[in-house]
Amino acid sequence: MFPILVLLFTVIPAIEIYLLFSIGAQIGGLNTLAVVILTGIVGASLAKSQGLAILASIQNDLNRGSLPTNQLMHGLLVFGGGLLLLTPGFLTDIMGICMVFPGTRHLLTAFLKGYFEKAIKSGNIKFGASSFGGGFSYQSKSNPFEQEQFSKRTNREVEPGVFEAEFKEK
Repeated sequence: MFPILVLLFTVIPAIEIYLLFSIGAQIGGLNTLAVVILTGIVGASLAKSQGLAILASIQNDLNRGSLPTNQLMHGLLVFGGGLLLLTPGFLTDIMGICMVFPGTRHLLTAFLKGYFEKAIKSGNIKFGASSFGGGFSYQSKSNPFEQEQFSKRTNREVEPGVFEAEFKEK
């Protein structure tokens, strides 16, 4: 998880700053600012229109009595793409456009389905019922001591791949 956070909060912004300065030197500062603002406006409107179309498709699936699993994944991608398009920068704009446009979004959905299918089969992601209703668990292989530290803190054995939490009902 730590390498992902380093990538998200240091490497990608550094690349964005480099691209903004490089492209700004080529096309000019005002043109760069205009492109950043234009992609934000176009991205927000495109995300809104695609999101409304996906919402209508989800409602149609629910009215037919089927689960809208594909449409929910498309909705999450459009939401994430809209956020990336609102973020100033060229790299995030390219990633956001790929997530919002239907053609590339279908490719990303197929990739994510394959990724989650492999993760579920390997046991990294588990779905199941518990005494509190449904459940979802994700076990990262990057920190093998994390589960051991949690079980020592609660003074009891925790099964591998099980996520435990305490809550208070108000």
